[in-house]
Order: sequence, then structure tokens, then C-alpha cells
Amino acid sequence: MRLPLLLLTTFLLLLLSVPSYGQKGIDKKQNPDKQVFITLSGQVLSGKNQIKGDWNTAAPLLHLFRTQAKPNRGTILLLSGNKIKHPKAGDKNAKMIQFLIDEGFDVANLEYTSKPANSPAPNLALTNSLKAFRALRENAKKLGLLANHFSIMGVASDGHLAARTVQKLDTNEQPEDLILVDPSHFDEIIPGTVFPAIMPPLSPIGRLLCTFSSDGNKEWIRTAREYTKTWIGYDGEATFKLIADSATVLNGGKALIESEPKLVEILKSFFETKGELKSTVVNPAAIPVAGYSPDRHAEKLSLVAKEKFDLVLIGNSITNNFEKPEYQPVWKQFFEPRKAINLGYSGYRTENLLWNIEHGELEGQSPKVIIVEIGTNNIDEKNYPTRHTAGQLAGGIAAIVKLLREKCPDSKIIVMRCFPGCYGGPNPTSHRAILERASDLVSRIADGKHVFYCDVNHVFLNMDGSINHEMMPDWLHPSPEGAKRWAQAMEPLLSELMGDKSLDTEIPSNSAIVPASKLEQDSYNWWGRHAEILQIKDSINPEVVLIGNSITHFWGGLPQVRNADGSARIPNGPKTYASLLGKYRALNLGFGWDRTQNALWRLDHGELDGLHPGKVIIDIGTNNTSGTSNARMNSTAEIVEGIREVCLRVRSKVPGTKIILMAVFPREQMPENPRRILINEINRQLELFAKSEKITFVDIGPKMLSPDGTISKEIMGDFCHPTEKGYQIWADGIRSLIEEP
Repeated sequence: MRLPLLLLTTFLLLLLSVPSYGQKGIDKKQNPDKQVFITLSGQVLSGKNQIKGDWNTAAPLLHLFRTQAKPNRGTILLLSGNKIKHPKAGDKNAKMIQFLIDEGFDVANLEYTSKPANSPAPNLALTNSLKAFRALRENAKKLGLLANHFSIMGVASDGHLAARTVQKLDTNEQPEDLILVDPSHFDEIIPGTVFPAIMPPLSPIGRLLCTFSSDGNKEWIRTAREYTKTWIGYDGEATFKLIADSATVLNGGKALIESEPKLVEILKSFFETKGELKSTVVNPAAIPVAGYSPDRHAEKLSLVAKEKFDLVLIGNSITNNFEKPEYQPVWKQFFEPRKAINLGYSGYRTENLLWNIEHGELEGQSPKVIIVEIGTNNIDEKNYPTRHTAGQLAGGIAAIVKLLREKCPDSKIIVMRCFPGCYGGPNPTSHRAILERASDLVSRIADGKHVFYCDVNHVFLNMDGSINHEMMPDWLHPSPEGAKRWAQAMEPLLSELMGDKSLDTEIPSNSAIVPASKLEQDSYNWWGRHAEILQIKDSINPEVVLIGNSITHFWGGLPQVRNADGSARIPNGPKTYASLLGKYRALNLGFGWDRTQNALWRLDHGELDGLHPGKVIIDIGTNNTSGTSNARMNSTAEIVEGIREVCLRVRSKVPGTKIILMAVFPREQMPENPRRILINEINRQLELFAKSEKITFVDIGPKMLSPDGTISKEIMGDFCHPTEKGYQIWADGIRSLIEEP
């Protein structure tokens, strides 16, 4: 049950009992007209807050209280309750503010109100919080604030808001500290998925302190604890404290609170403790340690001494399982014909594999390909005394790759993305989140020459991101069928590196879901554009990614639209692209002539790996309605399945991203054209798919048509590709979605 704001604020009043107001703090008799307020644009005002009405949001302000304590420890943005009409000195936040001032902090209390949930601007509180924190940072010198230490503190529902704020801030904007007191609703999930809506920043800069009342909402406690574990797993510093019996809610609409002074002690200790320096100790995940299976190691040493192998699989129990009878059909189909050896060890971690390699398991070997599958045991907090962080795990995998390159310099190395397993069920926990972050880091060591990153995780997942029970019955190890799907998804890369033919005998008949590289000749360099994307994507670190065909490609943005010789070409919609996306970091993954199968190939070959955009816009499928000598025309059902697979790839690779699925744009001038009729049916089925999976579906097609259903050249010059005016319709159709924080 969500605790009433009055209850939680009253709790803090009693909890943080401090001496009466003095000269250095808040003066109860202070004239409100002389209080200092700051607008969210950084303008300093004198006078009271002019917010009027319970739901008026026109004038959210920062109420600044200055400390005279020495030393000045910094500035805290305090989020401690919304729907406040006229907060001022002596109100319910006063004792919290007084406590923070006495501890040496300037306090900026965000005074705002929230609109109802059905408001046109449901994220207004987050927008205001982001603006408020940025205003403090950007105007620190003008306001006389300590510029090198900013914190955010959130209480109850505003603990949720504080965490969302930090989640949305870029790395260089993050606060030095995030303090959450009884944060509510951390069990919120992203609509249509099983992924937590509240996640730590990917590279936590500051410290986290999260305290919770043990008699609070149990699910909120559990998810807040997982949030803290994930923060630590992302190589950040975090503390979770459970305070016993600190608040009790009785019936009758009134709250009786038992004060718990331990919170004051925890906060004081946190303020007095400096953040730990990043450890310079050698990464434990990269220090070789003997494993638990000496007999198996001896057996493998005997095998490598007797013969040479062309394919080596090294890993943990997931790889080891191929030796079990029920997995042997997969081994015999995909690996045994390639003269393979299984060096998988149940329960092993990166440090154990390093020890094995250093102690002879590849002695005298020069295989064509080595497959590395490792990581989940490094993050296992259930069966191991230590849990490694994402950075440590990534460092351990990098150490394995480095050692393999030294031992087998002529071998190609496939590094698998850590599989999406976890303990206790199909939905993600901190375990899976840390594995995914480690995989992001590992993806950067792939060079496309000697080291190749392979992500097959989509085969284990449902569309909402939960683990498919048939593919992973224990939520951790692939079933025989899951192992087969893994081998099939890896086969195109493996056969290419082995220099042989594909051993997959079950290629789907639907060509729209079979990944394919360049198929058609066009007016640009397809391979060059793909290579340029791989080169620039990490430096762009996009907030918005567009995936599509020539309609997306020729809109503009980065990488530049180019001719076949590499020279720049003027895009078709540069003005509308700039007006919509100019203020965002955006990456355009549109490719002329691409079908769904081409988009799948590009996603399988790194174009989205390691990125974390807030929004992905997908507009693909129109070219599947064409048949050429290189690719056949697909049916409605096939095209919808192809688009579904593109959505699944995106959901798997960037789970926290909002997917905006565009209806296939209308094309051909006349409404009775067979292609137009086909597109109408595709969109009808796409809308049903999107609705069932709670994916945001946008159909701007009707707005691109004349009243009689025809397409004018003013909108689409060739009745297929939008003009600047046509792109304006697209921009207007998704602008509100792009601007959501």
C-alpha cells in the first residue's frame, strides 16, 4: 500500500528531531517575501512561491536554504513531497531541512505540484526534477554554491522520482550522492516488459544510500535492495540499510509513528564518510585460480596431447552440458563434424578458465575457432562467497581473450554475450542486469578480425523480455532445444569463420526472418555505411536510434547520407530531422533497399550492441512487398513475423528502451493499387501485434493521403519516399514520444 504523503512527512518530522531553530538555520519568523527562490531556468527570485491551486504546474521553484555550518559539505536537491501548495519555513519539511543545514549542506527544496495521471504531461515531475538539478549545477557559481558536491535526496514517492532523475542524467551530470529514504514503487516495470522501470546509471559516479523501514511494503523493500545490488554490480558504491519498526500505520486514516533515531545516525555516518577510491587491486576475476574438477582437467590434457582440434568450446556448465546424452544430437550436428573439443566446466568462473588455459589445455593447439561462453557464475551470489562486478567480469573475459590470442594467435575467437539466466524465475534480477552490463563492456573488445562478439540471447526470451521456459527450464541453463537454437543462431558466424558450409538443416522458409547482408544494388555503399556505424556508434552514445530502410536512411542525421563513391549527398528531410532530433544524440540505422532480414543481419552484427538509447524507432517492411532477382516478395504474415523479430532483437539488446513501431508507410499513388492493399493488411496485423505486446504503435499513413486516398507528389515525390513536407508529418506524429523524459 502506498503510504500517504502526510504520514511519511510526519514520520520525518518526528524522526529527525533536532535542536530548535537558530540564527544559522531556518527562522520560523522569517518574512516569506524575503525568502530566496530559484526558477528552473536558474533565475533568482525574492518573494514567496506564487504556485496557486492543487494542480497548477506553471511555476515550480527551488526554495534555497543556506547553511552557515563549517565546513560546507555541498548542496542537496531535496525531493520530499509533491502536491504542496505553499511550502514555507515552519512547514512539514522544516525539520528535515534544518537537519541537513546543521550537517553543513545548502538545501534546495523543489516545490512543485503534479498533474493527475491522465494529464497530457504525466512525466512533468521528472522533467521539473531534471531541470532543477541541472539549474543548480549550471548556476552554482552565480548562486555561491559549492560546485564540486551535489546530492539528490528523495523521500517516499519522491525517492522514486530521485532515482528516475539520476537514471536520466548523463554520466557527467550525475550527483556525488543519491540518498533514498523509504523509496516507493521500485517494483514498477516498463509497460509491455518485465524489466524494472527504475535502474541505476550504467556507470555510477556517486554513492548511493538507501534506507527502508522493515515494516514497509515488502515488494518495495525487495526491489529497492535489488536496485542497490545492481548499483554495486555496475561498479558503484552503495549501502542498503533496513531500519526495524520505524513506522506503523493504523486504521482510521491517521498515522501513529514510532520515532527511530537510527536514521539520523545512518545519515550522519554517510555524510562523514568519504567515497571510496576506485580499487587499484588486481581484478580478482582475472587472477587464475584452480577449479573444482582436477580429474576433468587431467582428462582434457590427455586429449589435447594426443590430437589437434579445429574447434574449441570453453565455458561453464552451459558448455559442459553438450557432453550429456540429451544434448549430444546438437553436438553431433554442429560441432563434432568440425573436430571439436569441449572444455566446458560446471561451476567455473573466468579465473578458473584462465588457470586451465595457463596449465596446458591449449598446449600445442591452433584451432580455427575458439568459442568462449562464461560469466554467470562470476555474478552468482547464491553459491559463491564473492560476487564480481560487471567491470570485473568484463576484465576477466578480456583476460581470457588476451591469453587465447597469445596461446593461439591464428585462431578466431567468438565471445558469447553472457546468457540471460538468473535464479528464482523468468524475470530479470540484479544477476541478469550485471551480466548484461558486463556483456556491453565485452562487446567493445571485438575487432572483427580476430575477436568476434556473438549475441544469441533473443532465442531464450519472450517478447516481454522474460526467459522462455521451454528454452531455459531452470531459468539458467539452455534445454537441449535451447542449445540447438543457440547453435543455429551462431551457425552463420561459425561457418564463416570455420571456412565451411552451414550445418543448419532447418532454415526457415520465411526469408523475412533469416538474417541477410546486402541484397540489392543501390546508390550508396551498403558495406561502407555498416562499417561507419560500427565506427561511430559508441562515440555518439545515442539517445534515439532509428532502424529502417531508405525512408529512414534519406531523412538525414548520422551517419551522413552518401553516394556510392562516399561523397556527401543532400538528404530528403534535413530540416524536419533537425527540428525533431537536433537536440538529441541520434543514430540513423536506415539503409536503402533493406528488408527485415537485412535489419536482422545488421542487428546481429553489432549496430546496436553496447548502446542504451531511450527510444528506438522502427520503420521497416515496405521492401519486403517487392520481389527482385535477389529476394522474393513476402506475404503479409511473413512480413509481420519479420518485423516482430526485429522488435525482439531490439528488446533483447536494449531492454530498457521504448520501442516506437511505425506502421508501414503507404506507397503507390492510387488507393486500389495491390501493394497499397497489401500494406493496409500488414498494418492491421501489426497494430494487433503491437497492442498484444504493449509496444507503442504509430500509424501516420492516413495523414499522408489526400481526401480521396491518393498520394500527392508534394508528400511523396516518387509515391514512396517522403519529401520534406512528408517527413514533417512523420516528425509531428512522434514528437511527443521523443520528447518524453
